[in-house]
Amino acid sequence: MPGRWFASDNNAAAHPRVMEALVRANDGHAVGYGDDPLTATAEAAVGSLFGPGAVVRFVLNGTGANVYALGCFAGQGDAILCSDCAHILVDETGAPTSVLGSQLVPLETRDGKIVAGSLVETIRLYDDMHKPRPAALSLSQPTEVGTVYSPAEIAELARVAHGVGLAVHVDGARLSNAAAALGLGPAEASGYRTTDGSRGIDAVCFGGTKNGLMFGEAVIFSPAADLPDTARLRKTRLQLASKMRYIAAQFDEYLRDGLWRDCAEAANRRAAALAAGLVDRGYPPEYPVETNGVFVRLPPAVVETLRRKRFFYDWEGGAVRWMASWDTSDDDVAGMLADLDEALSGAGLRGAGQPSRSGAGAGAIVEPPEATAEKAAAMAEGRRLLLSNWDRVDALRSPESLGLPAPPFVIPAPDGAALVALPDPLASGLGGRSFADCQASRRSRRKYLPEPLSLDELSFMVWSCAGVKSIKNGNAFRVVPSGGCRHPLDLIVYARRVDGLAPGLYRHMATDRSLALLRPASVVPGADPERNGFLSLDGEMDAALSGQLWNCAAAFVWTAVPYRTEWRYTVAAAKTLLLDAGHACQALYGACEALGLGICAQAAYDQEKLDAALGVDGVDEAAVYVASIGRVAAR
Repeated sequence: MPGRWFASDNNAAAHPRVMEALVRANDGHAVGYGDDPLTATAEAAVGSLFGPGAVVRFVLNGTGANVYALGCFAGQGDAILCSDCAHILVDETGAPTSVLGSQLVPLETRDGKIVAGSLVETIRLYDDMHKPRPAALSLSQPTEVGTVYSPAEIAELARVAHGVGLAVHVDGARLSNAAAALGLGPAEASGYRTTDGSRGIDAVCFGGTKNGLMFGEAVIFSPAADLPDTARLRKTRLQLASKMRYIAAQFDEYLRDGLWRDCAEAANRRAAALAAGLVDRGYPPEYPVETNGVFVRLPPAVVETLRRKRFFYDWEGGAVRWMASWDTSDDDVAGMLADLDEALSGAGLRGAGQPSRSGAGAGAIVEPPEATAEKAAAMAEGRRLLLSNWDRVDALRSPESLGLPAPPFVIPAPDGAALVALPDPLASGLGGRSFADCQASRRSRRKYLPEPLSLDELSFMVWSCAGVKSIKNGNAFRVVPSGGCRHPLDLIVYARRVDGLAPGLYRHMATDRSLALLRPASVVPGADPERNGFLSLDGEMDAALSGQLWNCAAAFVWTAVPYRTEWRYTVAAAKTLLLDAGHACQALYGACEALGLGICAQAAYDQEKLDAALGVDGVDEAAVYVASIGRVAAR
């Protein structure tokens, strides 16, 4: 086998500069247990990365670092919340439980990252004297599948955890790779230091062994954390090195001139090139390749042939894991892909020089490897959403099965919001065209006349896609179907030209058949009333809709409230919810055809801008679908 492989970055040699630093440290005598000048210098260097007051403790290895850090916050009979693929849960031989006596509680993840809703529900579930007390939340940055939390994602999880008294720990065995991917320092990438002044995480394990060090990790504690005697506990947890100068020497060199970042960027870059090669051969990675890990599902015959030449590990679910290291070269990547070509050819799938499954041929535009890998990973993520995952639903207890109460049918109106009762849609006599006629003439129309809708028409359209027929047995039965009768969609209407309704954003109160005013829209003085821009909210909404307001009379925005469906179907909720959105929009299309109005559905909107305009948080409620409506020229 080649001298370097893709099994693990733990297998890589130590960086030459690190070895030289060890040789320099290996001169004469030095006081043990960290009371030597070199340790003081290295602790100060690490501390300067994280900020004033940071408490830096060098330890021997990654598992020890995690157990030591978590043991400063959690103990006998406590619960440590972590991802369902966290290293402390699946790859540390139960060390946190064995050493600390704490129970590890797995949380649902998407692409390795903890879902905020799962954290909230688990905290709620464990607010019970018969269950362990949640004491800490442990995050991995990057995750076990190589994906990276954004600072905002970590901040939100930390906010939830700190809000109920949990400490937050980050397993940063590959933190350098995450920081390099984000273009940030280790403090910012780990969530230790925030940009808005909010409280950061409490402890981070800053790894080096996977990125060029021979051994050793650093644990950094925040001065804002409620800490025990971390010096004594380090010895209690068997992590106090007598010859500390040899760990310190490595970190001192690791931080000098940004060596940590150079090593991480090299590994990330080679992983991106490897992922691009897989995409070119028609095998996109299972997860976004954001750091130095590549997870891919290959035909079993190909895997076994390749394994005769290359050492690598299998992963859960039939995938294999290939890890790039600081010393992985372009030739190493080319050699791995050449051996893959040979294995594919031997299996009759693809040989070197044959057209790839991705369809690229002569004259095709060649993308940078990083862009190709990012695109392929994003498409693979989308394709996974299309697939059934009901087997996982059966394996995971839903909040419903755990006895938690069902969420409400609708989000309540804001305090003091003006309510507008909608006319009875079935008493208006509207919508009398036959189903066959409506289906035959159905099409998207986006050229609207500057003429108003009637309130009866608006009521009929709202009812057609979101109306409640009855409430019984704890369910709100609507006019459109929904998986499990969960109806996770709310409706917000931007009324621009509706007779009898002041312009503005309104939330549909489905069980009351009314609209609650969220934001009024005033007429802009001097603006042309027949064009976009005549209302004060037009600019914001048009930008949120990517320039597709189209001077409509009204825009319907469906928002998703995921927990309504997650309450019953957990991990299958996202796909079910999107199917529900399709049902609702198709019903609205039919209503518009029956009324002789134009409608055009829109999925190309700016998520952050639209959520902000609607006043929703983008987590527990977010926009998922939009349709503009208006009068059109006679057909």
